[in-house]
Amino acid sequence: MFRSLLAPWKSHEDLAPTLPAINITGGGASDPSNGGERAARQTMRDMVEDLKVTETVVAKTTLLQRIVALVREVPETKDAFRNSDGFLLLVHMLSTLSTTIGRRGSQSTRDAAACIKSVFTLASEALKGHAANLEFFEEFIGYASLSDAVDPLVCNALTADVTLGCLLALSFDDVFLVEFFSSLRTKLPETEAMHIHFLEFAPGLATPEMTTKEHRILAKILRRLFEMGASIPNSRELLQCTAKQDGTLQSRGGHQHFSLDGSSALAMSSTEMKTLPAHGFTFMVGYLICKIAISHTSCSAYLSGPSEAVALSVGSNGVLALRSRVVQKVQMLPKSKLTTSRWTHVTLVHHNHRSSHPSVFPIIMSPATFMVGDDVATVESSWCVASALPAFDDDFPRFIHHLGPRYSDSFRDQSLIRFLTYEASTSLSMHITTQGASLPENSQLKKAIRGDSIISDSSIIFRPNCNSRQMYLQYAVRLMDLAVWKIGGAALLLRLVALAQTPHELSRALSVFSDCLRNSWQNSDDMEKLHGYDVLASTLRARSHLINMTSFEILFEFLGLNFRSPDLSTVVNTIAYRAVALDFELWSKTSADIQRAHLEHFAFLLRASRYRQFTIKMRLSKLGIVRKLLFAIQSAWYPQESISLVVNTLVLVAQSSFTAEEAIKPIVSYIAATLAEESRSSSSSSPRSTTSRGDLLRYSTRDKAEQVLEALVSMMRIPSLHSKLAGTLPMPRICLLLLGSQPSAHTACQPHCHLAKTSTRPGGWGILKTVLPRVWDRSVHDAALDILPGRPGDRSSDDSGSPQMLSVFLFALYQGLSIGNNNAEPDEAPSKDAIIWILDDLTKLHESQSTAQLLLDGLNIFSLMRQPPGVLDAKISVKLTHFGLLVAMGKYISTSQKQQLSIAQTDTVRKASAHLEEWRKTILVSERKHFRQTLLDLQERRRRAVSFEESVSASTTEPRKRVWKLDETEGPHRVRIKMENLLEMLVQDSRSTSHEEASSAFDSELLSPSQSELTSPNTLTEDITEDKLRRVRHQLEPGDVIEAVSTVCRITGVDSFLGMLIFGRTHLYILEGLVENSEGEVIDAATAPEGLFLISGSAVDVRNSQRAQRWSLEQVSGFSDRMFLFQDVGVEIFFKDSRTLLVIFLDGSRRQAASQMLSSIALKMRTFEPSLTPGSIIPKSLLKSRSSTSAVEKELQSAQRRWQNRELSNFGYLSILNQLSGRTPNDATQYPVFPWVLNDYVSEVLDLSSPNVFRDLTKPMGALTAERREAAEARYANLGSVDEEPFHYGTHFSSSMIVCHFNIRMQPFTSMFKTLQVDIRKAYSLASHDIRGDVRELIPEFFTCPEFLENSANLDFGISQTTGERIHNVKLPAWAKGDPLLFIVMHRRILESHYVSENLPAWIDLIWGCKQRDVDSANVFHPLSYEGAIDLDMITSDLERQATVGIIHNFGQTPKKLFTSPHPPRNLEGFLSLPVTITRGVPEDALALVRDPEPFKGNAVSNISADLFDGKYGGVRPLPRGAIGLPSIGHEQIEWDQNASDRSLRLVSHGKSSQVTQVIEQVAPACAAFADQATLVTGSGDNIVRVWRVNQGQVAPLGFVGASGRSRRHASSTLSMTHLLRGHTQRVVCIATSRTWSVIVSGSEDGSAIVWDLNRGSYRHSIWHGNEILSAEVYLSAINESTGYIATCSVSHLMLHTINARPIARLDTVRAPITSLAFHEREYSHLDILATGHDDGSITLWTWNADGTPAEMQAQWEFVEVRRMNSGEGVSDIALGSVTALKFIGERLCAGYASGLTYMWTIPT
Repeated sequence: MFRSLLAPWKSHEDLAPTLPAINITGGGASDPSNGGERAARQTMRDMVEDLKVTETVVAKTTLLQRIVALVREVPETKDAFRNSDGFLLLVHMLSTLSTTIGRRGSQSTRDAAACIKSVFTLASEALKGHAANLEFFEEFIGYASLSDAVDPLVCNALTADVTLGCLLALSFDDVFLVEFFSSLRTKLPETEAMHIHFLEFAPGLATPEMTTKEHRILAKILRRLFEMGASIPNSRELLQCTAKQDGTLQSRGGHQHFSLDGSSALAMSSTEMKTLPAHGFTFMVGYLICKIAISHTSCSAYLSGPSEAVALSVGSNGVLALRSRVVQKVQMLPKSKLTTSRWTHVTLVHHNHRSSHPSVFPIIMSPATFMVGDDVATVESSWCVASALPAFDDDFPRFIHHLGPRYSDSFRDQSLIRFLTYEASTSLSMHITTQGASLPENSQLKKAIRGDSIISDSSIIFRPNCNSRQMYLQYAVRLMDLAVWKIGGAALLLRLVALAQTPHELSRALSVFSDCLRNSWQNSDDMEKLHGYDVLASTLRARSHLINMTSFEILFEFLGLNFRSPDLSTVVNTIAYRAVALDFELWSKTSADIQRAHLEHFAFLLRASRYRQFTIKMRLSKLGIVRKLLFAIQSAWYPQESISLVVNTLVLVAQSSFTAEEAIKPIVSYIAATLAEESRSSSSSSPRSTTSRGDLLRYSTRDKAEQVLEALVSMMRIPSLHSKLAGTLPMPRICLLLLGSQPSAHTACQPHCHLAKTSTRPGGWGILKTVLPRVWDRSVHDAALDILPGRPGDRSSDDSGSPQMLSVFLFALYQGLSIGNNNAEPDEAPSKDAIIWILDDLTKLHESQSTAQLLLDGLNIFSLMRQPPGVLDAKISVKLTHFGLLVAMGKYISTSQKQQLSIAQTDTVRKASAHLEEWRKTILVSERKHFRQTLLDLQERRRRAVSFEESVSASTTEPRKRVWKLDETEGPHRVRIKMENLLEMLVQDSRSTSHEEASSAFDSELLSPSQSELTSPNTLTEDITEDKLRRVRHQLEPGDVIEAVSTVCRITGVDSFLGMLIFGRTHLYILEGLVENSEGEVIDAATAPEGLFLISGSAVDVRNSQRAQRWSLEQVSGFSDRMFLFQDVGVEIFFKDSRTLLVIFLDGSRRQAASQMLSSIALKMRTFEPSLTPGSIIPKSLLKSRSSTSAVEKELQSAQRRWQNRELSNFGYLSILNQLSGRTPNDATQYPVFPWVLNDYVSEVLDLSSPNVFRDLTKPMGALTAERREAAEARYANLGSVDEEPFHYGTHFSSSMIVCHFNIRMQPFTSMFKTLQVDIRKAYSLASHDIRGDVRELIPEFFTCPEFLENSANLDFGISQTTGERIHNVKLPAWAKGDPLLFIVMHRRILESHYVSENLPAWIDLIWGCKQRDVDSANVFHPLSYEGAIDLDMITSDLERQATVGIIHNFGQTPKKLFTSPHPPRNLEGFLSLPVTITRGVPEDALALVRDPEPFKGNAVSNISADLFDGKYGGVRPLPRGAIGLPSIGHEQIEWDQNASDRSLRLVSHGKSSQVTQVIEQVAPACAAFADQATLVTGSGDNIVRVWRVNQGQVAPLGFVGASGRSRRHASSTLSMTHLLRGHTQRVVCIATSRTWSVIVSGSEDGSAIVWDLNRGSYRHSIWHGNEILSAEVYLSAINESTGYIATCSVSHLMLHTINARPIARLDTVRAPITSLAFHEREYSHLDILATGHDDGSITLWTWNADGTPAEMQAQWEFVEVRRMNSGEGVSDIALGSVTALKFIGERLCAGYASGLTYMWTIPT
């Protein structure tokens, strides 16, 4: 300990300057001016160093006195004393002085006392008046260390008084107190008397009223405060706050409650609430007595009517008393005594008729009073009350009690059991197990556990609300577990453990960990969802050297052990116990003491505990502990000296559950296989390296198996265990099996034959005769002799031995004697000593034994008796002759009979040995398979645990630098503009299922043999099925089953990732990093054959960590077959969460099979979908099924017609053409292509009225100038002249190189391409004018994504060779004013302009139409760029095939031809931004908006939903605050209360009658919004955003019998939480969602709005409205579904950002507070509109632009008012109030007001 304390200061001291020693004479004051002070410090250092090496006590005392003198003379040396580790040295000296103390009065004792005084004198002088030393001593040394050091001195009577005196003197800084206890001892020799007298002398040092227990508690509190860094003044202030004026402690509670003192009560009149039911009631209360009135009965509760109905009171002695209207006599309840300062759960169940259960039956009574309190004026009692709730049978209050004081809702949640802590759940399980069949299935307790409704609102008579701030003062206690829950939950606790670097830090972290989980169901639930216990085990495994006994006890007390009362131990948390306690690799790495403690904890559970039967049956029975222990024994985890402890633990566990599957078969199989295995080489690796060689079986050495064998034999001495083994396996054969063919002596001496003594099979005894002589030593001899019949000694009357064993003795004797005759090898026969032992003991056999037949083998011995003299040892010869005489006295048989029998026996032995060896090999193979599966499972669990650990670390660590990557989530028209953090991808990649594995290797399946099979030895062999997909099953969702698997390559950009596409019964999975080999076994992609997929130009990524993505089949919205490298091997799958997946298969047949399965899914999951949001149009041919030619043509005609009628924008139409022609953003070789639309990238201002500004869309890029056209035509002619297929251009307008070139500043394209881009002007010049340039067109990012123009990652692109400037962001044209967003907005506006709309058909003809290969238009590209030009499968040469693929991959691919005739023009009459059928719109004619005269009436409107299928109010549904409607389900809505008392979320069905279908309690909802009909998002008062899945009722798909035109739904919807998002530090008050962009925007009281990813449930960006001084609550948010723009509003500002939180504009709102927000939605609008409602009832329409930017300045965006609509327009004499809700529905604006009215603003036609 002292070494660790010294370590931090050693390096500091090493850096101190070293000066020569200068002697300081006494009396000379230090003079800083001449270096005296410096010399004094050096002298101090020297003396301290001398003191460290001084050995004698006298010398130490002398040196201490010199140091004291120096400190007094030069106080400045106190710093040098501290820095030289002086205080640590003093503590060390005190701790070692006890060894130098001699007898009473001896010189050594006097020297020790003098040294003690000197130590404390120096400590007092060094601390006196020196704040730095005092702080150092308290923080780094600690009084606990000082206490430990002086403890031996205080316990020794010779030094106790002087040590205590020194401590007292140090406390008061008074040296005269050193002899205080010595002088007191002379008068009061008894310690107790001296203690009393001492208190009289020093009343301030201790409080007589304070008990020893209080002393200990106070000391523990102070120690914890000091450990947390609190100073002494802070600790004193904290403790003073806990004391009342009379000196007593303030009572505290762990939950909200009412505090009542004196004459005080809670009184409720029955005129305002329900009356008592006639058939009984239940009164429940949490009761805390702080002080009881001595002379008065303190009444706890009156429930009264005209006369007192029931009175429950507390007497002065704390005993409860009960009086009722029927029984007026007070009934005392002596067993119910309440103690002060402790919460007690009191339940009174009152039955008017005991024969029936209490039921709620309202009756009419005159006004009555329900009183909880004491209304006597002279009372001085003080108490608290909380949680008074209603009404049940005798068992249900137990359930409510276990819910604990934290639960404060109304028992309406259908999953009340989720509020139980681990301990409460275990206690209830014990109760149910104890009750057994006596607890009926319809009991309220079992109903509550099943989730049945028990209590309705009508059954609650009264419930005081401690949160009501109108009448009562709220008593709030900030608990650590609740604070942790709000800050970070279980991930924060795991991170705290991971940061521990010392044993002390680890123990403190584990203490916080256990405290925050033990009483918090939220943190516990979060822990399981994070796989937190696996993470904890992985973390502890890496820090096993830090685990001390304190950490061990903290951890196992959390798991359920009770070290103070072992009889109360059990397992309360099975998941944590399995992950942590049963991780034997973890505990094998700890110290020997911890290893022993860990293994001994099984004795606590299985022997000492009174709950052992419950623990065995309900907790440990399915954990496979025996197999885990056997695996630990096989491994090299534990050192050799600990193996015996592991084996003892194995015995203990096996005895507790000695069944065939749990213990018998695993143990016997292990012994048999290990003893049968040949000795392994020393180089064989062990399971310690499980991550590298998991496919090899590594058995332990023989001695481990022999220890297990010995343990098994010891268990067989227990009759009950012996009978279980005999009833499971054939005992004789098992004994021979365990013996092996070449046993060691230790193995052979085990009493196998004792177990098989009843066997009559000659083959078995023949095997013993063959095996035992080889290892015959004294131990084997004694063991075998014990089985012989007639052996002298104690033997029970029913144990006569096995006579057949005599033949084994005789054969051993024969083998030994055959050595002399060269008939046996020396290593196969007993020694001479063994022969003598055999002859001696056989001679002693009782003569009456009938051994004639058994001595048949002995006849061979007599031939040896005729050996020539000298062949046999003389002593052996004598004994053999004597034995022969004994045999001769018996019966004899002929030689011929003997020979025949010997031959028969030999044949029997041979057959039995062969059969036994075959069985042994079978078992060995079975064990090898089992071991390999166990090893693979262990390896996989370790990998997953590391992945979870990385995820936790990433979620709790703020990255120093956020690296952004383009998100694969797609918006309208498959636009990708969202950015995601690479660190968040790590969290996503490590996601796994939230359930435990259905089965592990340690719980592998065993056959359940029939009774007839039990007689066969093969029952021991396990039929282990080779599960080739075992490695991927853990990725499945609970209950899912694999239907099909295919090896694929996922394509993203130019990257490709090998993986597996898995079709499950309920989900679809893509798992990267794993593939199937030719045998169907899952292997790592790194080991796959080279060239598995022929993808030139990109390296196939073989991820080591498998990235898993999963979608439920309901999320599959469609798919489309795709070409890849012009091969029909790809498929692109579309999901409803705006994500897509492009995979390619090994061949077309596999792709065809996958397409058929996807078609089946699309048909099965076809459901009604509401109309898509503007801009989110995806061709139906790509959504519903395989893209057949007819479907594409039909969709193409539809899109063309809509574009002509301006229902589609130019961008939208081009996007659809790209999709229908096979272009996809997932594949850089087939990336969507868009045209260059501008010709002017130089001007300051664009003149869109001039045609010269635009690019000529009638010509390809390679023919825009005469020079370029001439060069292209010359190239075409030259190629034709040499008999090559001619083409115009050697490059293409779209290729992976071009895509990566444009997107180089944005991941993942940065890592794909290394060529640099200079500026847009130069890029256009190269593509349009430069004869040496390329012919590239544009990509969609030029019209959607400003991020691709910025080097946000600050990548180093080097220096420009022409200008010398650093290449950073893309150089924009002057008209963009240096703003990428303005460039994108202007570019899109130009794309939608009149000129482009007019000329776009010509460009479409060049790319997809009739001029795609037109020679006259100079539009012919390389032949290999066209589909169908070549069939790669027909190329046999690998080299030629690879070259061809490279050309296709790198050159580019021409889109599929869609049109064969010229493209028709667009209708250009009217507003181009409006469809032909609509003449006026809000952006075009905002001034024309007028309010309809008739409003919708209702309550105060909070939000407005639009249901196109709801005929009422034209589909408009105004909803009040605290309610939102389910999309497309008009009769269901989500409701919640705004007051703090009800923390529940309710799903309500408003059909024929309103009905609450689901209640979710303890979520404190404050706001909510639907992202789509299946996704709900809520914001809560606990600072958390929750994402819920709406599980809608059963759906009857279209085409089913009985289904109407749209799907029928049955049953009600339900909610289940999918994500829990933390980031806010205060209450969440607003939520906005967008499924189109898959984002959530939440606003909070902390002044921030956070942008979340909806799909992954991860943090993206923060938008701050406040600052460090002022926190402005963000109470409004909105998302533009068309552009992704985000509007947020606080009391001070309205802010507009892009979807990536790029600021656009800001508006001061202090003078005109905003109360509501809404974006105008349209696929594209030339003028974006944001509507804001205000508190005065007015509505303002805003747009934003950068028109006001000063010249030569970067663009400055600002809000511009379009129109302000006052509240009085069109309405007279109506007080509307503030505008509380706004929503655009097409070109109409719906406005809801606080008055409850809802008006529609429309544009007259």
